[in-house]
Amino acid sequence: MPVDLIVAFVAIAILSILAGVAVNGLLKASRDDVASGDDVMARAAHVGDSRMPEFIAARMRARRAMKVRAELPDALDMVSNSLSAGLTLPQALLRNIDHFPPLVAEEFARILYDTRLGYSIGGAFDNFGSRLPIADVQMVVIASKIGVAHGGNLAESYRMLSTLLRDNMAFEDELRAMTTEGRMQALVMSLLPLVMIVLLGLVKRDLVSPLFTTIAGLCTLAVLLTMQGLAYLWIRKIVDIKV
Repeated sequence: MPVDLIVAFVAIAILSILAGVAVNGLLKASRDDVASGDDVMARAAHVGDSRMPEFIAARMRARRAMKVRAELPDALDMVSNSLSAGLTLPQALLRNIDHFPPLVAEEFARILYDTRLGYSIGGAFDNFGSRLPIADVQMVVIASKIGVAHGGNLAESYRMLSTLLRDNMAFEDELRAMTTEGRMQALVMSLLPLVMIVLLGLVKRDLVSPLFTTIAGLCTLAVLLTMQGLAYLWIRKIVDIKV
């Protein structure tokens, strides 16, 4: 493969990354403006600021939260069985801690550790909800606090929550399967112009070379990559259905 063609591919990749970072920054600035009333343009001026560590940490936290969420139904079933046998909530957690799935076991172990530090069981569950601010965990926190503070059949509440969480995850899996075509279309339509440029470069280099050797060509590439990035995000937003 010619060296100049390799350089062209690298340039396209770099421009794609820069366009994605810019669009992501502008979208985040818009969301922050809606939430806090700040000036969007003032935030957009800082799009180039490095937020990669924060982004990576947020992605890791979200991924861990989703894994904990997937493990919660089995853990709730085990706790529910122990509560039905007459154990208190801390005793039920301690009894099953070695049998929980790994991430849930870690979180429930931290709940027990918080109670040893002086937190009430409700306060320990509040800390659990603060560490994992997702709806499913918040439901478990609320049910636990109400069951401990005001009585009631906590075992039955956990059993119903376990069934609800499983049904929600099954529905989301089905919805994700139904929107797979849309996500694939977003990927294919975004990559198609780049693939055509590569193919034309292999067949008729003299037609493609002005894109990388002239100012008008570079501007055209920048506009192309920006529009393709926006189209990709737009399609993904359409098929990203929140439940």
